[in-house]
Amino acid sequence: MPESNKVTGTVAHKDLVELGRALHKINGVQSANVAGDGEPTEIHIVAANDRNPKQIVRDVQSLALAGFGIKIDRRIVSIVRLEETAAPEPMKARQRPRVERVALGNRGDAEWVEVSLRWPDGSSTEGSGASGRSREARARGATTAILECLDKALAARKATIEVDATAIHRLGGHVWLLVQATFYEGGGSTPLLGSAQVHDDVATAAARGLLNAVNRKLLAD
Repeated sequence: MPESNKVTGTVAHKDLVELGRALHKINGVQSANVAGDGEPTEIHIVAANDRNPKQIVRDVQSLALAGFGIKIDRRIVSIVRLEETAAPEPMKARQRPRVERVALGNRGDAEWVEVSLRWPDGSSTEGSGASGRSREARARGATTAILECLDKALAARKATIEVDATAIHRLGGHVWLLVQATFYEGGGSTPLLGSAQVHDDVATAAARGLLNAVNRKLLAD
């Protein structure tokens, strides 16, 4: 084991790269990305939906410690489970709001993302968020717009949502947009993670990714 691979102290960049490659060997892991400088600060995992996320996190911790001498805090590990083969749920699908429109525009010298949601009763809500020229800025603007669209529904149950991070991730020749958020309600908090494939624009993928995560929480209660 290289001297830089220690439980305490800094970790060489090449070791973080090797750790990311090794994580692909974990059962059910389809893609993995390790970020950090001196120590791992974020680990993003895309996995199949047939394994418990907590078990995957434990596997990540065990592999990092045993193989590289790196101690991983479970809180820096985020798991996205792809559910492309899940059975359809027509009733729930009809209950969900859906993204109706995503538009990019300018207001003076500023760039904005505007989003419209269509609700099951036929009504619609609109929101907007400040954007920029980078893909990351457009993704963040879209999530801000989605939260504005959800204001009334969240206020009705005295809940709030904060978007913690967005990430663009390549998997198997496709590009995915990951959205990590936190749902606050009744004095407690629930982490949310949503994903959507990027087709033409990251703003649309970010809007759908966040809405997918929020819908799973709202419909679960």
